[in-house]
Amino acid sequence: MQITHCPTCATSFQVTPDQLRQADGWVRCGRCEYVFEALLHLTPPAAISDASSLAALFAELDLPLPTPEAKTTALPEMAPAPEPAPASAPLPRWRGLWLFACVSLLLLLMAQFAWVGRHVLFAQVPALRPALLAACESFQCEVTWPRAPDAVLIESSQFSEAPGGGYAVDLHLKNTESYPVATPALELTLLDLQDQVVVRRVFKQDELGLEDHMLALREVRVHLHFDLEAGASQRTVGFRALVFYP
Repeated sequence: MQITHCPTCATSFQVTPDQLRQADGWVRCGRCEYVFEALLHLTPPAAISDASSLAALFAELDLPLPTPEAKTTALPEMAPAPEPAPASAPLPRWRGLWLFACVSLLLLLMAQFAWVGRHVLFAQVPALRPALLAACESFQCEVTWPRAPDAVLIESSQFSEAPGGGYAVDLHLKNTESYPVATPALELTLLDLQDQVVVRRVFKQDELGLEDHMLALREVRVHLHFDLEAGASQRTVGFRALVFYP
């Protein structure tokens, strides 16, 4: 199969020996209807660079040498040869590097978020607790219940003399967060008439008789009983309580 092109509109065509024999090598352009000698416009032209090569090609196809006479034989109409599909251009190298950098940065940010918020993740996602504990054991870090001082509120409190002697303090603490938080410590301050401190003491979680964490949106009751020296007992008329994390 040969490739010829129309000398008028430069459209390329594929031609076969059978098509060339139909009209002694003459063809009609399917685009501009121009009639031309196909063998005189083969591509590449080096195939017919001299008269001897042209004569040999005509003899091989069993065709008479071309003459200037007009052809009256019905000419085969040629359709343009299909053009090769352009190859897809490879992605520039910098795009791949940019994508790799973006993915790496995203993973780094996610790891940083997990590190900073590991205590909250420990409380919010129970399924992650074994993995977080194992990771912290490898990296020699600590993961515990999150501390949320603003989330634990003293809902009610009462200070009174106990019937059997001494004093009693009753408190109701509430966790207002939607996940468990660490149980805070309690600072109890006894005051006199001038609102001056008579006695101040800090009670840790185990001294309050509570677990190390408070469940989400739950209340816990704290009851304390203690004795005072005679001098402190006579001066005490009120108290102040607050929760905090040491």
